[in-house]
Amino acid sequence: MIVAVLAGVALWRVGPPPQPRPNAVGTTGTTAEKVLTVPIKTVAELITNNAVGREASLERVAIRERIGDRFYWIGSGSERPVFVVLDPDVKRTTAATLRPGARVTLIGIVRPVPTVQEVEQQWHLPAATATIVADSGTYLHVTEIRE
Repeated sequence: MIVAVLAGVALWRVGPPPQPRPNAVGTTGTTAEKVLTVPIKTVAELITNNAVGREASLERVAIRERIGDRFYWIGSGSERPVFVVLDPDVKRTTAATLRPGARVTLIGIVRPVPTVQEVEQQWHLPAATATIVADSGTYLHVTEIRE
């Protein structure tokens, strides 16, 4: 009887377990705020540590150099250039011409760059270009082009 009274008092003092908030997500025993990330809007943001896996929507970005049918360097002025790979099924809303100096809107996902060997094999780029691309860390995989 004493044990039952002590258990009742202990439960009364501790109270019921906290209820998760409606907007919380997580696994058993933990909760975390649901974080929505907004798309990356600038070329400079593409090279940050937390850019991988994020969506990017770059408006009126300058094409610096064309490397091949699907490969480009983008950025303007003193910005560090970012490598761009067009998806084989890239969606084009207009007949945008991707030539150096052109300004286009690119929509895609930021991905980590593969190793030098993978860049050479998968994208068929020369060794010197593959090294520069691999050293850049990230690239933009473009799924849509707008003018």
